Parts: sequence; C-alpha cells; structure tokens
Amino acid sequence: MMTESTPSAPAPKTRRGTARSSIPGAEGVAEPIKARPEVRSGPSNVWNEPVYRALLNVVSDWLFIVGSDGVIVECHPPPEPDATTFAKNFVGRKVIELLPMQLAQQARYYLEKTLRTGQTQTFSSQFLLRGRECQFQVRVALCAPGQVIALVRDITERHLREKEILEISNREQLRLGQDLHDGLGQHLTGITFLTRALQTKLTERGISEAEEVAEIGKLVMQALTQTRNLARGLFPVELASGIVQALKDLVTTAEKLFNITCRLEADESIGVKNRTVAHHLFRVAQEAINNSVKHGRATQVLLNLRSDGDILTLTVSDNGVGLPDDAAHSKGLGLRIMSYRAQKIGGTLNITRAEEGGTVMTCSFKAPPEEL
Repeated sequence: MMTESTPSAPAPKTRRGTARSSIPGAEGVAEPIKARPEVRSGPSNVWNEPVYRALLNVVSDWLFIVGSDGVIVECHPPPEPDATTFAKNFVGRKVIELLPMQLAQQARYYLEKTLRTGQTQTFSSQFLLRGRECQFQVRVALCAPGQVIALVRDITERHLREKEILEISNREQLRLGQDLHDGLGQHLTGITFLTRALQTKLTERGISEAEEVAEIGKLVMQALTQTRNLARGLFPVELASGIVQALKDLVTTAEKLFNITCRLEADESIGVKNRTVAHHLFRVAQEAINNSVKHGRATQVLLNLRSDGDILTLTVSDNGVGLPDDAAHSKGLGLRIMSYRAQKIGGTLNITRAEEGGTVMTCSFKAPPEEL
C-alpha cells in the first residue's frame, strides 16, 4: 500500500544534507537541499517524546521507519478508517513481503541508496489499493544509523486534477489552433487576395500608391505565415506523418517564431505508432523549447531523439542561463504538465543544469504498442 519506508518518531536534527528532489512526478533529479535551521526563542526542551507523538497525530501521511534489512520497525498511519489495523500488520515485516515485486525492488533501491549516500530520495509509484489504482509520492531520509524514515503521500487526487487540467489544456489548444487556421487564417488569406487585386488595378492606372498597397500585402502575408505557424504548434496535424517529421516541423516553426537556432538530431527510422504517446511526446518537446527561450533566454536549442532497444529518449538542450536553483521544487504549471505527460506514457522526466551552461531536459520511455 505504500511505496517506501518512513519513520514515525524522528530526531529533529537529522534528515538534512543534500536531498534528491525533482519536478513533482518526475524522477532522477538530484538537487542539494539546504538544512532548515530550527527556530527557537532560546534554550528549550520542547522537542520531547510527547511533542513528537502530537506531531505525528496531525500528519495526514503514512510514516514508516525501516531498518537496513528492509524490516519495518515502526509505522504511523494517517487518520483514516481501518488505517490503524493495516499499520499493525506492517510492523516487523519486510517491505518486499508487502509490495508487488517491481514496486518492492524500487523501494529496496531507494532504501539502499538513502543508507549509502545519506541523501533524501523522492520518487513516485502506483499501487492498487482496495481495488483502486492510487498514486503515491515517497520521500525517504536517513533518521538514524541503519534506519530511514519514509513519508508516503497519496497524491491520487492531485493527479486526477492534473489530468483534468491537461485534458482542458489539450482541448483548448486544439480549439485555438483550429480557430486560428480556419478563422483568422482564412480572413488573412482573403485580405491578401484583395490587396493583390487592388495593387493590380492601381498599377494599371499608373497610381503610385500601388507600391504602398504591395507593402501592405507583404505584411499581411507575414501575419498569415505567423498565424499558420501558431496554428501548427497548437494543432500538430504533422503527427500523421510520424513523430520525426512532426519534430522537424516543430524546430522549423520555433526558429521562425523565436528567431533562434533550433535543430533536430533523429534517426528517420524511429517511429511512435501510438498517436496518444506521440502527441504527449510532441507536447513535451514543444514545452521544453518554450521554456528554453522564455525562461532560459536560449538562442540555440538542440533536440535529440534516439532509441536504445525498446527505450526511446528525447533530449532537449540549450545554451541558456541554466536551471534556476529552485527549479527542482518549481510548481509551475508547464513543468508539472511536462512531468505528467512523461508519466502518462510510462516514462521519466529529468531536468538538469548542463556542465557547460544551459539546461538539459531528458524524457525516456518504453516504445508503446499501437493501442494505448
């Protein structure tokens, strides 16, 4: 029911050092976390056992203390019906006995890594609980020699809200793209024909203003081109031609819209047959480029799509100002949606600061079947 170990009555001063944290829902971004100093008005013995127990009583998450052998030493359940009964069944048992094999291996991996490095680890996983698939986020920290404390938080509702936001975002993007193409685009096309006809008439009559009309026609054509580029980004019909072609069109559009150098490195044979997965991957790449330009102030962006067996990896790197110090904890909607899209296709999303400067976004996932 949980996905990692967590303690119950910790000592107040541990749990700090460097911590691993990433964009909510993403995995694999290790970022140092500064120790939080204790704020006191003077010497105090307030942090005693009763206070700890009171603190645990107001925590709405599962807390576990797990030994280096994987045995749950202590368990504190959230204030939910039947939670205490479940908790009694956990103490004294190994994590691998309580979880499915794959999830148990994941829990064991982060347990050992926390004990080995002393760094706080954060990861997410799914678990079938009472016939309902739930999403949990787990934070594991060292609390004593040979022991870790794990906080297991049910984020199922949060993920449902993120899914709703994503679906609304997709619908609005499609609607705006179609409106731009079928509405504004058609109006601008009509104006270009009218300006050409007017230019022709003025030229035949020898009226000098014909050149000004021609200039207006050029500006309208530029507006039409920009409108089409915007519509193409919001409504990527190119996906029908394959993910590589869609990414090619994306980098071309990005160069025109942002006046940057944007390139794609990809094997033409790479394909994503599942249209839903291809759509999510396209949007991840699109958002990564937007972040590079708008937040990273990059002038050069490189997309790389490669395959290693049945694992596909999309990397977007730039020469911008780099990853902000608080990016790992950012609650920006764009980054959260990118993370959610990566999870939706069964992948991971990592965002790191490049050694030579700039930011690197990596999305890896297993090549899906045709049907989702």
